[in-house]
Amino acid sequence: MKKIILIAIGLFLSIWAVSADQSDWLFCLIRKEQVTISLKQTTGYYNCKDTIASLEQLIISTAKDLMKIQTYLNKGRDVEYRKTIKTTKKALLDKLQLSRITVVANMKTFQDTLLQKSVQYFIIKITPYKISLQKSLVKIDILTASGFATPSLNSYASLLKAQVLVIDKISKATTQLELTDLLNKYVYLKKEIEWKYE
Repeated sequence: MKKIILIAIGLFLSIWAVSADQSDWLFCLIRKEQVTISLKQTTGYYNCKDTIASLEQLIISTAKDLMKIQTYLNKGRDVEYRKTIKTTKKALLDKLQLSRITVVANMKTFQDTLLQKSVQYFIIKITPYKISLQKSLVKIDILTASGFATPSLNSYASLLKAQVLVIDKISKATTQLELTDLLNKYVYLKKEIEWKYE
């Protein structure tokens, strides 16, 4: 009985810890022991967040059933029958928990892979822009060394350096939140650079 309560408490804590990380835009297909994650909802694919919520409800319901069965066993009512049901329910609980863990793990793997691929794609696309910025900085350094430094040129150089730094940080982004923040800075600086250049 205590073990079932500990499982339920552990489940609630893990639900709370993981729920902040769930995405509404992932869809799951569950087939026996295999979970497939997709960005597109097609036949058989359901929202992963909803799938996890359904599994959690089934886990809680099964855990409550196990507690009732244990109560009857403790009272000595239909012991053999209850032991058989308990074994079946315990197997179901284990299967549900494994399914939930698998869905969460596959979602995390999918999100991590998607983040890495997004960063790689973005870096490939903006590398020519970064090279252009670096060439401009070299030209500005030559002008500055020749005595042609002005406050507006220094301001422009600061924007270019900031943009190169943001691009370098994008290539090292490890979370979606970090990537989003850096992309916002990238867009802002790109607009500022274009405005200053005009």
